Amino acid sequence: MKKWIFLGVFYIITIVVGFQNKALILAWIQESTLSQLPIMFFTSVLLSVFPIVPFTLFAGVMGVKYGAVLGMAINWFGGVSAAALFFLLARYGFQENFRKKIEHYKGLEKFTRMIEQNAFVAVLLVRLISLVPPPVVNIYSGLSRMPFKVYILATGIGKIPSMFFYAFSGSQLFESIGMFIFGLSVYVLFVIFIILMYKKWFKDKEKIITE
Repeated sequence: MKKWIFLGVFYIITIVVGFQNKALILAWIQESTLSQLPIMFFTSVLLSVFPIVPFTLFAGVMGVKYGAVLGMAINWFGGVSAAALFFLLARYGFQENFRKKIEHYKGLEKFTRMIEQNAFVAVLLVRLISLVPPPVVNIYSGLSRMPFKVYILATGIGKIPSMFFYAFSGSQLFESIGMFIFGLSVYVLFVIFIILMYKKWFKDKEKIITE
């Protein structure tokens, strides 16, 4: 609850500050030169690892500044790079520390069963619909016996829809409210479809195990 209150206050402050500095922000957004791209890719990774600013806010700004496709690429690179880093740290560096951080997560048992049934599908599904918090996915996958190539492939594919949606929403928010609402509707329907597919897949797998 405290987290959501904090995020709400943060967004309100961001909006207020944004309106007070509207001219400067718009000038920076319009200056979408390719020379800034290395900084944006680095910032994407940095904010994915250390979310000083909510990543969704940064991801939307990238859509405004560079458009849906290039903005999505920046967002995707940051998200996947951070996921790979935490996986490797959990597997080779800080096993006990990370284990203590996630051992009290209530949904861990179900995620464990999903990984045992099909690691690729398990990671892909939780990336597509955020069934499990990303830090838990990153750390637990690193602590498990899951091959890195399976994890990174599922993560890379699973992050594409959400990262594209953030960038597309940002690119359309100031251009066409109609397209923004359309994009939001498509994404919501997509998430609902994936949830239904997930429930069917998990139910079928559980049925096979019990028989």
